[in-house]
Amino acid sequence: MKKTMSKSKKRSMLHGKSDRRLLLMSSPALIKIFVFSYLPMVGIVIAFQDYKPRTGFLSEFVGFDNFRYLIASSNFYRILFNTLFLNILFISTGLIVAVVLGLFLFEVTNKRFLKISQTTFFFPYFISWALAGMILLSMLDSAGFVTALIEKMTGETVAFYMESKYWPLILTLVNAWKMGGVSGIIYYTTLMNADRSVYEAADIDGANRWQKMRYISVPYLKTMIFVLTIMSFANIIHCDFNMIFFTTRNSGPLFPTTDVIDTYVFRALSQDGDFAIAAAIGLFQSVVGLVFSVAANRISKRFEPQSALF
Repeated sequence: MKKTMSKSKKRSMLHGKSDRRLLLMSSPALIKIFVFSYLPMVGIVIAFQDYKPRTGFLSEFVGFDNFRYLIASSNFYRILFNTLFLNILFISTGLIVAVVLGLFLFEVTNKRFLKISQTTFFFPYFISWALAGMILLSMLDSAGFVTALIEKMTGETVAFYMESKYWPLILTLVNAWKMGGVSGIIYYTTLMNADRSVYEAADIDGANRWQKMRYISVPYLKTMIFVLTIMSFANIIHCDFNMIFFTTRNSGPLFPTTDVIDTYVFRALSQDGDFAIAAAIGLFQSVVGLVFSVAANRISKRFEPQSALF
């Protein structure tokens, strides 16, 4: 009995040491989250004030006036529609591209070609949006090869940075190029953990590559698809400011289709210095993002209970 108790005590002590080490390893990330994500939440009060830098948090409390002003603004529904519309395009096309890339990598048998493919797909993720914007500019400006190719084929000159109708498609393609490879590798690593005996049984039954992909690989990815989609919907009211700002060059004629909430906040702060409206928009984004993520989680729980995050 004493030996058993001593063994269990030793195990609990070892587990305690292991937990402390893990906590110590994660402490920098926890401190970063606390300092940059939780402490700034005090600033939520600015959304309900007529904020003046001179008086700070002691500025006049105006309740929901900032939100009423925001909703009554003629620009609000335009930037809200653009944000939702672009994010829906990004999520849907990004999902398709990522799944296709993941399935492609899983089907590659040549190890050298597989490594080259992984590097090629992953490389755009490390390119900054500033550099991506410059690359896009070299393709789409008046002297760019895409503009020259269109002019040669159709005889018409397209001023991409002066016409907003092209940019939902352009931004969707750029986002898929830069971010699709990362998600594709996530799906590939998920498939690497699949039970090989299922594929061997399918080979014995005479299933071809497309049948195995359709009836084994894609269903196996279903849980991961739901999880990543839920995480995407949590940010559906946010657009990557760097992507929009640097790819469109902040061109005014493109605002009808590219001006989103994040760029509107940037202008509210940089041009007007309106901290209260910017804080109100930020709080609005957080609340709507929470609602969308909860709704997406409930829907996924109904169709795929294992994929629910909470």
